[in-house]
Amino acid sequence: FDRLLSIYNRFPLKELIIHPRVLKDFYKYTPRMEAFRNAFANSAAPVCYNGDIVDRESYERLTAAYPALDAVMIGRGLLADPFLIETLSGQAGTERRRTQIERLSAFHQQILEGYCQTMSGDKNVLFKMKELWFYMGHLFEENKKQMKKIKKSQKLSDYMEAVDSLFEEGEFHAWGTFE
Repeated sequence: FDRLLSIYNRFPLKELIIHPRVLKDFYKYTPRMEAFRNAFANSAAPVCYNGDIVDRESYERLTAAYPALDAVMIGRGLLADPFLIETLSGQAGTERRRTQIERLSAFHQQILEGYCQTMSGDKNVLFKMKELWFYMGHLFEENKKQMKKIKKSQKLSDYMEAVDSLFEEGEFHAWGTFE
């Protein structure tokens, strides 16, 4: 990355987003923080960090280690906890569980409708929605039966029945953001 950074430094970039992983890492390993530390120290452009920000603790560890960091990008952590931004900004826990479940249901519905509009066929939409539940499933970890129905659904109607049941009857557990 040192050679690549020297090329980037020749241009007037507004921001350099650094995700300190290599292709073979996929998302299985922790980010390569030594590489990030070096790039952060030597970048001519403001730096945005991207990688494994999944909760308040991971965010605070990063910002404590790099107080001059300009920005943080949150990806999969936001899929896993759509309320993560509220948690990081101190807004979490201000609503009742039912309200948060309703908001989560609306979030899910908006994503589903977007996929239905842009993709053809139930199978493609189901594949994407099941991928979302791969991340969000922990929010309903005590609802194994309903999560299994979501995972095994082959038709959009069966999927929606399982999801509706989960939102109506499920035990919702976020990452310590609720009373």
